[in-house]
Amino acid sequence: MKRLVLSYPLSVDTPVFKDNPPVEIQQQFSIRKGDLFNQFIITTINHNGTHIDGPWHFNPQGKKLGELPIDYFVFTRMTILDIPKTDDELITKEDLEPFANRIAGSDLLLIRTRFGKIRDSDPVRYGNHNPGFSASAAKYFMVFDSLRAIGIDFISASAAQRLDEGILFHQIILGKGRMDGRFILIIEDMNLNHDLSEVDIVYALPLFIEGIDSSFSTVFAEKR
Repeated sequence: MKRLVLSYPLSVDTPVFKDNPPVEIQQQFSIRKGDLFNQFIITTINHNGTHIDGPWHFNPQGKKLGELPIDYFVFTRMTILDIPKTDDELITKEDLEPFANRIAGSDLLLIRTRFGKIRDSDPVRYGNHNPGFSASAAKYFMVFDSLRAIGIDFISASAAQRLDEGILFHQIILGKGRMDGRFILIIEDMNLNHDLSEVDIVYALPLFIEGIDSSFSTVFAEKR
């Protein structure tokens, strides 16, 4: 069994979306400087780096991420779609419709645009000119009852330069206004630069922090 890490480590070099504050990591105590132990202070918003958007992020009646059972973050029917997109472009319903048969029955859908390849070389562009989703894509995703999460290789499901459309996407997919309580999680800023054929299971494990909408996640896959 081979394991692939699909999340990025959180660091001071982590790209940030639009005007979000950067990650700060300060060493408070240092053995090298004579202290008895090492200890760090980490300052960051909960939407930096690889993280999971929970329902409460955009849905005032939605659940906080820590209220979901642990089994909700384990996926055994993953499908990956290659949909190339570049700066500021939107993924629409029309982009997704040709893949309907592959999406049906999936519990996790990973969408690889190839935009993630510039994450290290051009973090400013990555955080300010990312592709995103249209509202029509959110409505289309909600048709698939088995789908519990969508993962993406760009910094946010909202295109930084097309925020109105991104807000609608988040509201729809996170279940705002629905009477049935249905929602689909969003795993943003994933590392999908791998061969993901023959993946058997994906774990997207959040850091459980009480009372917050969304959280950092370590994501890894097991493949044959």
